[in-house]
Amino acid sequence: MNSVIPRRRCLAMTAGGLVAGLIGGSRAVEAEPQNRIERLDSRLDAVLGTSPTCEVIGRGFAWAEGPTWDQKRRRLYFSDIPPNKMMSWKSGSGISVWRSPAGAGGAGPGANPGTNGLLYLPGEDALLVCDQDTRSILKYALGRPAAPDVVVRGAAGAAFNSPNDLVMASDGRLFFTDPPFGLDGGLKSIARMRSVNGVYCRAPSGQIALIDGTLVAPNGIGLSPGDQHLYVSVSDAASPWIVRYARAGSGWLRDQSTWFDMSRFLAGNTPGAPDGMAIASNGIVFATAPGGVAILTPEAQLLGMIRTGRATGNCCFGEGGSTLFITSDDILLRVRTKVSGLGFRTL
Repeated sequence: MNSVIPRRRCLAMTAGGLVAGLIGGSRAVEAEPQNRIERLDSRLDAVLGTSPTCEVIGRGFAWAEGPTWDQKRRRLYFSDIPPNKMMSWKSGSGISVWRSPAGAGGAGPGANPGTNGLLYLPGEDALLVCDQDTRSILKYALGRPAAPDVVVRGAAGAAFNSPNDLVMASDGRLFFTDPPFGLDGGLKSIARMRSVNGVYCRAPSGQIALIDGTLVAPNGIGLSPGDQHLYVSVSDAASPWIVRYARAGSGWLRDQSTWFDMSRFLAGNTPGAPDGMAIASNGIVFATAPGGVAILTPEAQLLGMIRTGRATGNCCFGEGGSTLFITSDDILLRVRTKVSGLGFRTL
């Protein structure tokens, strides 16, 4: 039986115990000391309200990643990568396995099966999936059984490393990162098919262009309102940054300086690295960081942190656009917001 874990306040450190129930459990939840919302600037009130709360709505995962919200079915999808499962969460019914195995099958030598980043397309009622098995991005039509369409796949002899995260612009351009994180050995994997860990853009015509091949470990990716800026997180201990690109004609130009340096969060052996992100309609950036989620203005000013005490993989908006869902290691969190995520519309 599935059930939603009850709400709890996460404003401050407490002496409470750990959550008792696992996925589908029905036991009561006590406060977890590491979960708290840290207010660093009074402007955070306009983003999360004056008394923000958060909930653990699922736990017991091996490594939760890549959440996306299905606006039609009011359902969250996310990847649990090591066990090769795609999970779902829905209010009133809780957590369930949506697809197992998650990967399309046929993982070659050196590739770990499963999925990573997911992206729901409301206009098509379809789900884009970063598929580790085939080192490609696939599109699954929801609501009707059909084999997935291939959206991104390298030509013979030029396969991608392991598409990781993705975001779509309003004109249909698809931006994605391609580090080797889905391969045995990660950055040192001998199964890499490309010499660069790239940031790419796929045009609606299908043509794929490299935006940047100089980043050590590009990971999460996001677009600002109006698609004027592209953000990419770098999951590298020596350069734990978010970099930003501005539109320059038909291409993109990287800012000369690092947009935001996350090395400040690494003190005390805090687990995690810069990873996925979600952008609000007013430009506020929710960026996963060591130990939680950083909340940043478009000017890269830090307003606050959602502290999870865990390596935190990704986040997305859902439930009409004013809820932030967070995949953080073995748990799934929900935080209500005063801002709305980009891309939400009435269906």
